[in-house]
Amino acid sequence: MMENGRKNSLRRLASKVLPRKDGGIFIEWRGTARLVAEGIDGLLEYGDTRMTVSGGESRLGIFGKELEMRFLSETCIVIEGEIRKVCYLPEEDDRV
Repeated sequence: MMENGRKNSLRRLASKVLPRKDGGIFIEWRGTARLVAEGIDGLLEYGDTRMTVSGGESRLGIFGKELEMRFLSETCIVIEGEIRKVCYLPEEDDRV
C-alpha cells in the first residue's frame, strides 16, 4: 500500500515539474522487457513485433519481439516482451 502512495506522489510531482503541454507521451522503460507509456489517447497498431500509440500530436513506435499488451486504459499502456527500439514517429501524411 505504501508503494502505491509513493507512486501517486511521484506522478503528481512529475506533472508539476514536467507538464505535458501538447498532450505528449511520458515513457517509463524498464530494461528491455517492460515499457509503460502514459498520456496516450489511442492504440494505432498492435502486433507481436510492432505497436504504435498516439498521444496528442505525438506517435510512438515500440519495436521488438514477442510483444504483449499487459494493460490498456484510456491514458496508459503497459507492454512486455523483448523491446528493441522505441521512437517517436513522423506524422502520417493524409494527402494521397
